[in-house]
Amino acid sequence: MFLSNYFWVKGIITQYAKQIAMNPYRLFYTAASVLCVGFACGTRDGSEVAGQKEFVLEKVDSITVHRETELRILDYHSDKQQFLAVDIVTEEFLVIDESGEVVEEVYRRGEGPNEYNSGLLAVGFNQENDGYLAQSSIEQIRFDETWAVKERIRFASYSNIVFYSGPKMKVPYYRLSKDSELYFFTNFFSGIPNGVGGELDADIAANLIEQYNPDKEDLEWVMPYDLELLPELEVDEEQKERRPTPIFAMNQEEGKLHLTFDRSREVGVYDLNKDFDLIEKFSFSHSKFSSSQNAQNTALFEFDTENFGILYFSGLSESATATRRETDPEYFPFMDSSLYSLILLHKGKMQNGEIPFPEICDPRAEMLPLPGKRLLLREKYRGEVEPEHFRYFIYELKSKG
Repeated sequence: MFLSNYFWVKGIITQYAKQIAMNPYRLFYTAASVLCVGFACGTRDGSEVAGQKEFVLEKVDSITVHRETELRILDYHSDKQQFLAVDIVTEEFLVIDESGEVVEEVYRRGEGPNEYNSGLLAVGFNQENDGYLAQSSIEQIRFDETWAVKERIRFASYSNIVFYSGPKMKVPYYRLSKDSELYFFTNFFSGIPNGVGGELDADIAANLIEQYNPDKEDLEWVMPYDLELLPELEVDEEQKERRPTPIFAMNQEEGKLHLTFDRSREVGVYDLNKDFDLIEKFSFSHSKFSSSQNAQNTALFEFDTENFGILYFSGLSESATATRRETDPEYFPFMDSSLYSLILLHKGKMQNGEIPFPEICDPRAEMLPLPGKRLLLREKYRGEVEPEHFRYFIYELKSKG
C-alpha cells in the first residue's frame, strides 16, 4: 500500500513540477493536497476529499439470452437498440434486442460472394450507416443490412493476429467526419499484444499503429512511438523493441483516442483528426500494482465525455495462489473478481477510492459500455454443465451525494 501511494504521489508531483517552479507558493498547497488524497485512498474509509466525487457501480437491469451454445456480445447500436454478437460454436452472427431475444441469425462462413473464409478478429455495427463490419488480419468485409457484401478490402498487415475462439471485439475504426470514408486499425486492438517484435523497419519502429487509409487505399504507420508523447509505461531494457499492450477507447463524435497501456499510470488523449496529436495526459495510481504478481490494466471505459474508468488486475503472489488451490484446485487468479478494481477519472482527475469489480460478474468475459454511463457485464457461470442461457447485468455509474 505504501509503495503504490508513493508512486501516485510521485506522479502528482511530476505533473505539477512546472507550475510549482513558476509559483513557489503553490508548493505548500500541492504537498498538502497530495498527503490528504494519498491517505484517503490508502485507508479507503469512504471519506470524500474536497473537490472530488465518490462513484459506485449500481446494478440497474439484466438481460437473459437463451442459447445452448456459447455466444459473445461485441457491439451495441443505440439507435436500433440492438446488440451484435457471435456464436463461438456455430460461427453465426447474432442480432439481439434489448430484451435478450435473438432476432436474427446469419451464417456467412464459406467461399461464396457474400461469405468469408478468414479468421475474424472483430465484428461490429457500421454505426454511421446501415450494415455491419467484420475484420481479420487480411481483410475487412462490409456487409449491408441484409448481410450481403458491399465491399471487401484486402490488405497485407505486418502483424498476423489469430483468435482461435472467434472475434473478441468490435472493429476499431473512425471517420474524420460523419460522411467520410472509414479509417481502421489493423494491428491495434485494446487488450491485445500487437505482435510487433524483433528487428523492425525504420518506419515501423518509429510508429505505434498500423491503419488503413481510405485516401491512399493502403496501409500506413501512424502515431509516433515517442515515450515523451505516449502515456508513461514500463520499458523492458533487454527487449526495447517489444511493444506494450494498448488499452484504449475511441470516441467517434469527439474525434479522440484515450490510450493507456497494460502497465501504465497515465492516460493520453490524442486527436484522431490531427494525425494523433497529443492533447493532454492524465495521471492515476493503483492501490495494489506489483509487476511480480503480473498486475496489469485490462480495460478503459468511456462512461461519458467527463468520466473514464480504468479496470485493472492486481494479481496474486505464487504462494497465495498455491494456498487457495489447496481448497479449490481449479482456482486461477485472473478469474477472481475480487482481484479487479476500477479507477475513476472525472474531468481528468483521479477520484477518491476504487470501485470493486462486481463479484457476480466474469472479469474475463465481454464488457460493453452503453449510453447513460452504463456498462454491460456477463454473469459469472458457476454450474458444472454447459449453460442453456447467458445472463448479463447492466451497471450504471453513479456519484454518491
